[in-house]
Amino acid sequence: MSHPRQRQSNKSHSRSGRERSGQSGRGRSGPRQAPALRPEVDAQQLTLEIDSLNSEGQGVARRGRDVYFVPGALPGETVEVQLDGRRKKIWYTRLRQVISPAAERTEPHCRHYQRCGGCDMQHLSYDAQVNAKQARVEREFQRQHIEVECWQPAITATPWHYRRKARLGVRFSKADERNFIGFREAASSHISDIDQCPVLVDHPALDWQAWRDCISSLAGRDRISQIEMIDADNALALILRELKPLSSDDRQALCDFIQTFPTTDKPLQLWLKTDTNYHCLFPQNSPDTLFHRVQALELNMALDDFIQVNAGVNRQMVDQALDWLNPESDERIWDLFAGHGNFSMPLATRSQQVTAVEVQDSMVSSLKRQAEKLALPLLGRKADLSQPGCLADLPQPDAVLLDPPRAGAAEVAAELIRRRVPKIVYVSCDVATLARDLAQLTSAGYQVVKAGIMDMFPQTHHVETMVLLRYSPG
Repeated sequence: MSHPRQRQSNKSHSRSGRERSGQSGRGRSGPRQAPALRPEVDAQQLTLEIDSLNSEGQGVARRGRDVYFVPGALPGETVEVQLDGRRKKIWYTRLRQVISPAAERTEPHCRHYQRCGGCDMQHLSYDAQVNAKQARVEREFQRQHIEVECWQPAITATPWHYRRKARLGVRFSKADERNFIGFREAASSHISDIDQCPVLVDHPALDWQAWRDCISSLAGRDRISQIEMIDADNALALILRELKPLSSDDRQALCDFIQTFPTTDKPLQLWLKTDTNYHCLFPQNSPDTLFHRVQALELNMALDDFIQVNAGVNRQMVDQALDWLNPESDERIWDLFAGHGNFSMPLATRSQQVTAVEVQDSMVSSLKRQAEKLALPLLGRKADLSQPGCLADLPQPDAVLLDPPRAGAAEVAAELIRRRVPKIVYVSCDVATLARDLAQLTSAGYQVVKAGIMDMFPQTHHVETMVLLRYSPG
């Protein structure tokens, strides 16, 4: 069997590609760079038996004390690899051939899969992807001695055309006299030139070959470094990042181009971005404010807001969080790391005392405007949740929902322990920091009542997890 994910070079290089699937927005990190390796081998090849997957979704093989990481390999497979080097007792390799494929192996759906760094699990059938993510979360919990009374069924939605926000890199190559548009390769700043992406929402305007031709025809074709797409419920917005201002002729050419796409039930918006400033090119009159619906609420979205990229999973996630919290109208609820109100606005339809906490003044102001527009009894508060004592001046809550970035919520956990908050729902995009924080909470008298994974990023190794905890001392 041929190599399912061969890393190949690309003539285009850029440091402006997208964040890894997982992703775009608040606290989500970009591609992990390969560790510094000891170049002790020269194209040495080995045949290995893969016994498991690591946290990055790579195959793991063992020989004596040595461990081998094999991207693209699956448990139960016999593979031929090339050694790239090692760090301590871990060898990093490239997959050359699958000699004996696993039953769960499948043909990648995307023709750019061999080079693009975005979706690293397309060679694994979708049901097996979900099972692998469940096993990974359980493994991390076991390492921290976290016991779960009840595992809930995984929350899933469509495995393709689910992603409603993404950022593509753009670079003009003088050597080729053309622009490259695409996503970064794995652990690299190289851009993989792509035409279509099957995990992005399906819309005629997401034809990257057409965008490549358009941008390459501009006089300022070297002045655009990124294209970002946001699929709201009422419009599809495309934002071009300018390195230097485009000429009026180039701007008109972009306006003409955006109008060449077939009309659908979702209108288009085209924006230019310089640093943090946005200018709407199309429509030229005032564009509609973007929004997405959560529990029948229309939540406004700024172009730079963090939103969960999978609308179908997000709706189920919010439903489950409210079901687990089951707040009474007189209960005081904290929503920590509240973002633009994805959880706190629906919570405020159940409770009269919801406090949404964020670190930036602009985000707090956005929460207040959102609550006012929806006529909801929500209080927006500013606090740096990475600092000790950040919540000391807030009144005692009956329940807390927190959805932190990858770094987790160690200081918040300490405050919740100090207050002995009766009920906590913890939503996490990083299972390692989640398990660390759960160990802190459970050692102080909390019990994990329920837990479940949410497949927010199909075709990737990333996984979201939700946990319900109750304070139960002694």
